[in-house]
Amino acid sequence: MATYRRSYLFRLGSDPVCRLWTGHGDLDTPGDLIDPSGSRWSGAGALLNIPALRTLINGSAERVRFGLSGVSPETMRLALQDRASVEGASLRLGWVEFDENWQLIGGVHWDWLGIADVIAVESSPTDGGRTRSISLSAASADTLRPNPVLGFYTDADQYKRSPTDKFCN
Repeated sequence: MATYRRSYLFRLGSDPVCRLWTGHGDLDTPGDLIDPSGSRWSGAGALLNIPALRTLINGSAERVRFGLSGVSPETMRLALQDRASVEGASLRLGWVEFDENWQLIGGVHWDWLGIADVIAVESSPTDGGRTRSISLSAASADTLRPNPVLGFYTDADQYKRSPTDKFCN
């Protein structure tokens, strides 16, 4: 019977680069085009929330929100201090597969590229203490496409283009 074991990778190109995976402990991956010397990923387990992603089709891009819950006060502080390097950073999602002995098969398969936008930190009291979470809004490439600039032509502008045209009079 075939065994299907897949984990997902979250790479944020901030300074320093943030590498998380949906497993426990550290994971070392071989080099590829994104990280030529290989990478070490920190395990976030079920605390890392990765939403369902859609592929860019016919110019309709999407915005998604990633979440990390159960973070320490130190992680919250770092998220606030590193906010400037997060906004506009590249965000990549990929996956790796494991064999029946949980040994890595091959390298990273990159599926999605986005641009990090807004990072938000939350801390709220609960019956058992405090719940801390970090969320990151990201956009697939074309959601940041600007709208076209509106043009306004005067008589003089139109005469420069076509001296005999009286359309703008």
